[in-house]
Amino acid sequence: MKTSRLFLIILMVIVGILVLTVFVRMLTDRDTSEITLQSSNIEFSQWELPVGVKARLGKGSINDIKFSSDGTRFAVATTIGVWMYDAITGEEIALFKGDRQDIKGIAFTQDENVLIGANALGQIPLWNVENGELNKILVHEDFKPINTAVFSEDGKKLVTTRGLDKAQVWHIDDKSTSPTITYIELFERRGRQPLVALTPDKRFLATTILEKIDSYPIHVWNTATGEHEFTLKGNPRWIKCMVFSPDGKTLASGDEYETIHLWDIETKTSRAIFKANNVSFQALAYSPNGKLLASGSGDGSVRIWDATVKEQKGITGKISQFLPSLNLKGHKDKVSKMAFSPDGKLLLTGSLDGTIRAWDTTTGSQKYTCPGHSAEISEVGITKNEGSLTTVHSGENQLLHWNINIGHHVSGSYYRNKMIEAISPDANTVVIKDWRAKKRLRLYDTSKQRIHAILGGHGYPQAAINFVFAFSLDGKRFASYSIENRVRVVHLWEIPNRSQPYFKRLLSRSKTIQPRYTLEGHRDRVFALVFSSDRKMLASGGTDKIIHIWNVETGSKLFTLTSDRDDTIRALAFSPDGKMLASGGFSRSILFWDVTTGKLKTECQNVEYPTILKYFPDGNTLISGTYNGKIQLFDAHSCQLLSTHLGHSSWVNDLLFIDDGKTLVSASKDGTILLWDWEHIAQVNR
Repeated sequence: MKTSRLFLIILMVIVGILVLTVFVRMLTDRDTSEITLQSSNIEFSQWELPVGVKARLGKGSINDIKFSSDGTRFAVATTIGVWMYDAITGEEIALFKGDRQDIKGIAFTQDENVLIGANALGQIPLWNVENGELNKILVHEDFKPINTAVFSEDGKKLVTTRGLDKAQVWHIDDKSTSPTITYIELFERRGRQPLVALTPDKRFLATTILEKIDSYPIHVWNTATGEHEFTLKGNPRWIKCMVFSPDGKTLASGDEYETIHLWDIETKTSRAIFKANNVSFQALAYSPNGKLLASGSGDGSVRIWDATVKEQKGITGKISQFLPSLNLKGHKDKVSKMAFSPDGKLLLTGSLDGTIRAWDTTTGSQKYTCPGHSAEISEVGITKNEGSLTTVHSGENQLLHWNINIGHHVSGSYYRNKMIEAISPDANTVVIKDWRAKKRLRLYDTSKQRIHAILGGHGYPQAAINFVFAFSLDGKRFASYSIENRVRVVHLWEIPNRSQPYFKRLLSRSKTIQPRYTLEGHRDRVFALVFSSDRKMLASGGTDKIIHIWNVETGSKLFTLTSDRDDTIRALAFSPDGKMLASGGFSRSILFWDVTTGKLKTECQNVEYPTILKYFPDGNTLISGTYNGKIQLFDAHSCQLLSTHLGHSSWVNDLLFIDDGKTLVSASKDGTILLWDWEHIAQVNR
């Protein structure tokens, strides 16, 4: 063989290897998919705003979906109230009036004039369907917060749970102001909320809960007396969803491990099994005629099955495993809620990816998508583009990019096999946990859509979850702690320079960086980390009820702050000049510390429990976001409570200022962002 020919072959092999390497690197670094959904009606960001709020971004996460009897509209119960949609176009019609509450379940009454709901507080609000006005709220004398709510189709009965050992059956008369309740004492339970399903005739309630290892029996109860009727046995898997057929003769249950059982209520046996490999079933819905069964899965797929199958025996004598007639793909995350239209021709599916999708049940084609129902917002970053924000949805592995001028998100990224843990203030960097890699913690460049660096040497176990992170204001430093970190240390990191030749990035592994300092001193879990604005100090606090102030330049400890308050530290904030530190926790107090001396200066008592603290840029006002969704303003010098503002329905996770301090941004567990007019709320009660 000629030398030139051999050289050419070697060159081609080398080029092939390089191309393959580049391809693999690109696949590894860009394990994301883009989201470019927009709402059909952008005016909803101005609907039913709290006092002092200029706009609301997001609609709250999905708890329940119900069609009107004529099929022209559907209602969605969310963490901030009830939305009404046009079922033909998918366009938003209204956000029902009243205080913003987490609505767990809904139903249309028989005359269709009233929509009835159950909120997280244990109240029963009733709305006028035509104008969205709140007619009244039914309250039982024993009402308490609830976790789940399932209505009968006519709204006459409601089943709720608020713990692990009891269910409550509410008997509702909308002409009365106080429903009656039948209490059901559930059997032994092991730490998970019970699932419930109600027969269409409202006579029976099915519940399931882990009673002992590998035992998930389904119990059936009489809703009028609360007495136990019978038990369905034979499923050792973790049941995640249940629904009765329209005639009440069949109960469908879907489990975590690939299987749907159709239980015959008369014979109390499983008459059919539907199976899908590597699928976790999360939601089930019967069509009104009982012929179709829809299933939603953990991977976002939706299947439609023939629910009329008869018992069949295979050659092994076992019940046959049937296949779905349609497999619908479009969602990017778990499908948790579903509803058929009254004629069965349309199926709505609600997902943790923040969308409701409408499907033709005959062809499987998608009719429309209703975006904006993203779940908890854990953090917010400010992008370079004017009027833009980026939000982290850790539970959904999702970043969304919002245009605050038009009031909704314009794009986003869904991170497969990853969990987003934190975002830098400029939104350029996120910390992600990659489930597939041994070195799971990584820095991801959001603008270039690639891994920027791998975090090594921190000592966190591979299975660690529940991290606490904090970026410095300039995004060049960050601190980390894992709740599973048994050595009780905080790690301090320097973020490496982004400038690296393009081909070097493609051909070489991402740089692995080590912590610059390991900060020791905490005896228990750390829940709060925060840098001073000049990034020279770091404060850390947690369940050991002490606060450490660290010198970021040297890694040494400056002060240890303690008080006589027996209080877990949940929120920390440095003043803009770095001379004061505010702290808050379970004791319903906010403490102000002088970090030049390490002494307690003043204290605000009997405040709402703070979950996030933030100083106004001039340092004169401290803002507290609370566990129940309120925003409180305090004079940072006198500790006087200046004002309280109602807005979110749940835990406030992040606070920041934009527009040169003219707008306060609050992000919440309820899945929404509120843009507050600072000049307005700062003048209240002054």
